Amino acid sequence: MAGVALAALALAGCGGGSGARSASSGTSPSAPTTSGPSPSTTSSSSRARPRRPAGAPVGATLTVHAGTARLAVTLTRIRDPLTGTGAALLPGTRAVGVLVTIRALSGTYDSTASGDWSLTSTRGAAAPLFVKHGVCQTPLVDFESEIGAGEERDGCVGFSVPAKARIVAVRFSPHSRAPGTVTWR
Repeated sequence: MAGVALAALALAGCGGGSGARSASSGTSPSAPTTSGPSPSTTSSSSRARPRRPAGAPVGATLTVHAGTARLAVTLTRIRDPLTGTGAALLPGTRAVGVLVTIRALSGTYDSTASGDWSLTSTRGAAAPLFVKHGVCQTPLVDFESEIGAGEERDGCVGFSVPAKARIVAVRFSPHSRAPGTVTWR
């Protein structure tokens, strides 16, 4: 009879069930354990969802302070893919065009679009692209050159993006610097 009692105690100490705890945890072996929220507190809102990047939607106009100038900057459209560009693309990439409008509300803004605009994809930062012709043709004189108070300029910046990557965000950094940066998603 003593052998049966020892065998029962040995089996009880093996664990494996959800009620088993080690003696070092400070709780009794009969204390219930849980792993995560109970079914009554689980809801669909607690499931992991992909995070949406921060930033304004495409089409929104954002006010930007750029040194002595104050700008109203709009990401009007993203052309993806951008075709008929004559651009020299690496294999496995596609051209994407970012169409923008910049209005100087005060002061004068003088910079370069290829340095001020950036595009982030699911594969990282995209490279600026020289576009030979079409709606996003890279101009001889940059459309961001000397925009005076009250002036508005439309322009397009081309990017080379990996073929299977999704566009995550477009960013405008006045004078190619972090202060004043605004983002669209």
